[in-house]
Amino acid sequence: MNQHWHKILVKPIGMLVLLCLAITSCQPPVAPDFEGVKNLKIDVEGMSGARINGDAVFFNPNNKKIKIKGIDVEVSVDNKKVKDISREYDITANPNSQFTVPIDVTLALKDMDMNLLSTAMSMLNGAEKRVRYKGKARVQIYGVSFNVPFDYEDDVQLNL
Repeated sequence: MNQHWHKILVKPIGMLVLLCLAITSCQPPVAPDFEGVKNLKIDVEGMSGARINGDAVFFNPNNKKIKIKGIDVEVSVDNKKVKDISREYDITANPNSQFTVPIDVTLALKDMDMNLLSTAMSMLNGAEKRVRYKGKARVQIYGVSFNVPFDYEDDVQLNL
């Protein structure tokens, strides 16, 4: 009689386990794709500073939501490193969609080899600065964290 119950219970339980595994099995998480930076601009603030901001654009190729937990980035202006930034975030990115991570930093004009006079002349002449963001975003999916490297540079016109 024990063998009878064993045959009756084992086969359906085994099928149920296989079905559950098939339903819940999924591809391993894939790192988001870095697509670039949009809305990048430099605004001169006061007599000695400038604010650089933009939106880092990523694409989540996963079928599940992911979380952006932070970003570490080195900012360079005209090939000169001017600042390291490390910020924590709690941004949720929907499956198979684009998402943005804000980048915002205030720099001293002297860090960019500029002073008030050179900045004013640059603006009058419509000069641009080459801004580079190089770093990594910390991403979490299914409770697993990993880093997504990025490296982006663009010419940005100075604005008042």
